[in-house]
Parts: sequence; structure tokens; C-alpha cells
Amino acid sequence: MRKLIRTGELIDGTGGPVLSQGSLLVENGRVSAVGTYEELGRTQSTAEIEVLDLSAYTVMPGLIDAHVHLFGSPEPRSLWTTQFESDARLAIRASANAREGLAAGLTTVRDCGARGNVVLALSKAIIDGLVTGPRVVNSGAPITTTAGHCYYFGVEAEGVVGVQQAVRQLHKQGVDFIKVMVTGGGLTTGSNTRASQYSQAELCAMAEDAHRLGHKIVAHAHGTEGIRRAMAAGFDSIEHCSWLAASEEQDRDYVPGIVEQILSQGIFVCRSIAGFERLPLEDATPEHAFWKDYEVFRKMVGAGVKIVAGTDAGIDQTPFSGFAYTLETMAGLGQMSPGAVLASATRVAAEALGLEDEIGTLEVGKRADLIAVSGDPLEDLRVLRSVDVVVRDGLVVAREGQVVGP
Repeated sequence: MRKLIRTGELIDGTGGPVLSQGSLLVENGRVSAVGTYEELGRTQSTAEIEVLDLSAYTVMPGLIDAHVHLFGSPEPRSLWTTQFESDARLAIRASANAREGLAAGLTTVRDCGARGNVVLALSKAIIDGLVTGPRVVNSGAPITTTAGHCYYFGVEAEGVVGVQQAVRQLHKQGVDFIKVMVTGGGLTTGSNTRASQYSQAELCAMAEDAHRLGHKIVAHAHGTEGIRRAMAAGFDSIEHCSWLAASEEQDRDYVPGIVEQILSQGIFVCRSIAGFERLPLEDATPEHAFWKDYEVFRKMVGAGVKIVAGTDAGIDQTPFSGFAYTLETMAGLGQMSPGAVLASATRVAAEALGLEDEIGTLEVGKRADLIAVSGDPLEDLRVLRSVDVVVRDGLVVAREGQVVGP
């Protein structure tokens, strides 16, 4: 049956004007027409169409969190402790996290690293309707060096041949994209966040093979050395992108020339603002202690880098229900406009995932993924803290923070 979704204010996500008293015609889970309720509603026979009345709300595209770890938890050292848990327990937790994110308005998530096939299995279960959750784009286990960042759930590989084999094994498992720990990270004691774990030759080999096999390749990179090498290798996205200098004495090493190349190559950057640093909008001001830490982020925003919203949900202090606060931090400390922030969590994120023809905007032919909120997020992002209705593929999957379905 066809469905007519009646809206109050309709933000289609393209950047165009907001449509008052809008409506969407949905067929087989996809948008088949967009217009005012007067235009579309009166042409439809109520006997032939289901009406979903969201006229009391602002409706916009479903949110996309481009950096999560579904098998993790907000508990201390959560990813480290996963090595002591069974796959069954991790799968149950991943399902619960997926539902929590869905209730908060996440209709799609990009999982940037999990143990084995835990999230791959969950993704298929959601597709098959066994579990209600967001669309999951997943990398499987991340590629890292021996004893490198997240080695305790990653694929350890080095040398040109070794890393190529790792890419091919992940492809064989059915991953959607390749994730590489280019530098060390804070969650792995003894790894070096400032230095690249891989040579230029190894990174180039991984990127070439990933692209040959039809996959995007994503870099975890804190240090400037790793950022430079990932960019030179042709990676599609850089996560964190902290611009850490080689020495702690300098702290940051922001290089405008590298940023110009990132821009020219169309590389996306996901800052992944986690729970221990995300703030409510009213606190994300120049007076906050974190303001200086976001100086390089503001420079990237000013330069026009394609910024994607992500949370690192599943690591310490980062539940899946807090996506709104990451967006508020991007606006406050990152000085992004509300419109740019919303785009980073919808249209731009869809482009980064390679799903721009499927999701990210409410246009004819795309999937009917949307959320309904009370208030105008283009005026005040804080309205996203409470999502009233979540629709995925044209079906209501959550209401007032509760998931509808198995």
C-alpha cells in the first residue's frame, strides 16, 4: 500500500527552502512525490492510501552517525574488555545499541570496527527483519599492525603483501568498506597517536586494492604524518584528523597545504566527537576549556573541508543516545551553522558512505528515512535531543524514544 506522510515544516535536506504543510508520497519504501499536502493529499483516495499524520512536527531526513562501534559500551575501557566476552554477548549488545541509536533518530550508522563478524551478522539480521535497527554500513574488523591500535579486535597485518591479503579477506567476508588504523590511538596503551603505523607503500597498496574491489577506505589518523600519508594514498575519509605534531612539545601541526589537497581530492573528514568531550550547546562557548582544542577543527570548517558527523559511540562515556550533543558541539565549539551541521549528519554523510543515491535527503527515488521533531532544528539544534517519530523505509520504527518492532 502507498503511504502519504503529512508534515508540518518539511526540511528535505537539499539546502532548499523549507516547505510549510508539506507531504511525501511513499511507495515501496521510497519517496515517489514531494509537495504540499494540498497538492498531494487531495489527489489521493483515502481508501487506497495510508496516511501518517506528522503535521504537528518538523520533518527532516533521518540522521546518520558516520562513526560508531556497535559492539562496545559506554563503560570504562569498553573496547579493551570486549576481548574477554563471547561473540554471542557482543552481538546482543550490538543489537541493543542499534535500537538505542534508532530511537534517537539514527536511521543509518557506519560501524568503524568490531570483532570478527559480530556486526556483519547484525547488519544482515536487520536487513532480514529479525531485528529492528538502523541501516548498518560496516567495516568488519579494522586493519592494524601487530600490537597496533585496537589489535585486540583488529586484523593484524603488515608489509605490502600482508596488508593486501587483509583487504581481500575482509572483502571475502562481505564488508561494506575498509577501515585502517593509520596511526595509534588513545584506547590502546603503548600505541603512538602521533606517528603513522604504516609506510606509504603499505597504505597505497591497501587503498588501491580496496578501490579495485569496489570499497571505500577510511583512515583512523590523529597525527599529521598519518593524515598526510592517508591523503597521499587516496583514502576516501579521515577519521579524527587531530593534526597531532610528531612531538608533544608542539602539540598540533596543522598544514594548510595538506588541507588544500584534501579539498582537491574530495576527502571527507569525520571528527568523531565522543561523549567525554561533547557538550550541550549552551556550554559550547569560547569560554569553555575545550575551545582551544577545536581550533584546528574550526580551521578545517573555514577552509571548506567536507565535514561528516560522527560520535565514536561504543567507546567510554559515549552512549548511542547522545548524537544530538555531538551536533551541538560541532555548532558551538566548531562554529558550524545549524544548516551545515544538519547537512553533515544527513546529505554529506550519505555522500561519504557512498549512499547519496539512497539516503541523506528526502527526494523522489530515495528511501523514506526521516525523523519528526517538535521545533525547528535550523533555528535550534537542541530540539534533536528528543526525536518524536522515526521512519525508516517508510515504516514507523520508533515513537517517543521507544523502538517499534522486534
